[in-house]
Amino acid sequence: MRGFKFQVSGFRFRVSGFGFQVSSFRFQVSSFTHYALRQSSIVNRHSSIVFTQSNLHDYLTCPRRFELRYLRHLNWPAVETAPVQEAERRMQLGSDFHRLVHQHALGLPVAGLTAAAAEQSPALAAMWHNYLAHRPPELAAPGVRLFPEVTLSTTLAGYRLTARYDLLAFLPGEPPRALIVDWKTNARRPPSAALRAHIQSRVYPFVLAMSGGALTGDPPDADHITLRYWFAAAPTEPETIPYSAARFQADRADLSALLAEIAAAKTFPLTSDERACRFCAYRSFCDRGDVAGPLDEFEEDLLAEELSLDWEQVSEIAY
Repeated sequence: MRGFKFQVSGFRFRVSGFGFQVSSFRFQVSSFTHYALRQSSIVNRHSSIVFTQSNLHDYLTCPRRFELRYLRHLNWPAVETAPVQEAERRMQLGSDFHRLVHQHALGLPVAGLTAAAAEQSPALAAMWHNYLAHRPPELAAPGVRLFPEVTLSTTLAGYRLTARYDLLAFLPGEPPRALIVDWKTNARRPPSAALRAHIQSRVYPFVLAMSGGALTGDPPDADHITLRYWFAAAPTEPETIPYSAARFQADRADLSALLAEIAAAKTFPLTSDERACRFCAYRSFCDRGDVAGPLDEFEEDLLAEELSLDWEQVSEIAY
């Protein structure tokens, strides 16, 4: 590599407990004759990637982000949103809420969980109260089988497609029904149109229709699968999206084509929508600015609350 110089300025950090927070970091490339991350048989390495709704969403948002994050595994020291402390607080709040709901689904007593929520913070206690008052009624139906925090995997177009569910509920009856519940802790409820158009709304029911038999013995019929987004900030306004055999066939075709497109890609161009760059850690790397976007706008995205996961380390049930 020749002609590479860089400058680091404005770097501050603090250590709190086991947490490490970068509050300001600017990395400037002043000359880079040979781009170290250029394509070099990258397509041949695609067979090892685990496709998820998160990385497919990144690809659809910006192919370059997908390349840098999932193929090049480039860790770039930049925050995605500001203020950093508030983003960190909201992320922790969402994690704490998911943990409480998970424990409740496993059968832990409500009284103890309520006390734990109250001790943690008023915000968490309010979320927990909303959950107890307005959680999906199907979860208390006689004979329902609950599978919290479960991961399913299937093979599509020669690649692994994985979905990690907050909660799967299988309801008895003729025919039996399957309910996917996804808890969302965004500060505001995303618009219904955005929810229904999101890749998550296609991947989750599709993978369940393909692989749900690993949990119940028989895969659920696509016509009897429902996806429900439940919002802690709007507990009486869930988004319920019924699935169908027709949608299953359409998703099989569209998702197969999408995976094939990624596998065949020779280049991964930057998005033409530079608004997305405001909330991307690679914005300075791509010379799309160095100032993080505002948190309130970032949270309008369906996936804004999600924690980073190493999908290679997630235990899954393959079918």
